[in-house]
Amino acid sequence: MATDDRLLTVLRSLNDIGLCTVQDVHRATGISRQAIYRIVDSLCRHGYARRLPHDSRIVLTSAVRALSAGYRDDALIVEMGTPILEALQREVRWPTSLTTLDKDRMVVRATTRYRSPFVFDQGRVGLRLPVLHSSMGLAYLAFSPRPTQEIVLSLLRRSRDRWDGLARDAKATDQVLRSTRQRGYAIRERGMEAKTNSIAVPILRDNEAVASVCVTYAAAALTRRQAVAELLRPLREAAGRIAELAVLQDCGETTTAYKDLAS
Repeated sequence: MATDDRLLTVLRSLNDIGLCTVQDVHRATGISRQAIYRIVDSLCRHGYARRLPHDSRIVLTSAVRALSAGYRDDALIVEMGTPILEALQREVRWPTSLTTLDKDRMVVRATTRYRSPFVFDQGRVGLRLPVLHSSMGLAYLAFSPRPTQEIVLSLLRRSRDRWDGLARDAKATDQVLRSTRQRGYAIRERGMEAKTNSIAVPILRDNEAVASVCVTYAAAALTRRQAVAELLRPLREAAGRIAELAVLQDCGETTTAYKDLAS
């Protein structure tokens, strides 16, 4: 077993067992006691573990939590969602994308454009999209709690970007968000990209949007009615699978469920 593999195995074992001795870790992992001593020495030296005074037992420190501080919830959604996004693209053939909110813009976090033969725009990972003029933004904001909506709309009202002008019309904005929520999906027709339309749904957690996922299609290929009839069901199913996987991950239950839900 490689050294870095043993380090992670010991760290995981210390986390699972709790207060324990080197012998306990040896029994749990099968790694030699000499190797465990070296790894524990390294963890203690860097502040991730400590030995109890006048005791042979070891315990992890709170510094271990800092190792996960950079892992945001939206990173989890992207990790869980990417294989499902790819499966959705194989089913519908059109490119699929997943976005999350960043201040007053939706950011493309994953896309299958490189896999689809039907690409008519320049969508890419990292692309920032206007909230009120993208299907993914509307789907996200319509299913966000009111405080989130108010913050985003406040930012948009102060923006000079021409795509944010709708935010200054409170009545029109409220109507768009309300109708989107009632439908359960959003459609963007000939917005920033004249050749394409898109249909999007939110990825929900506790009935609040944490991301959105969409299918982009050629405007000349499908009418709105056809897009809803052909794309909405698989799109909703994909969003539901991503949300379920994220919950399972939080509960530590993805080991067996991941392949089933992502396939």
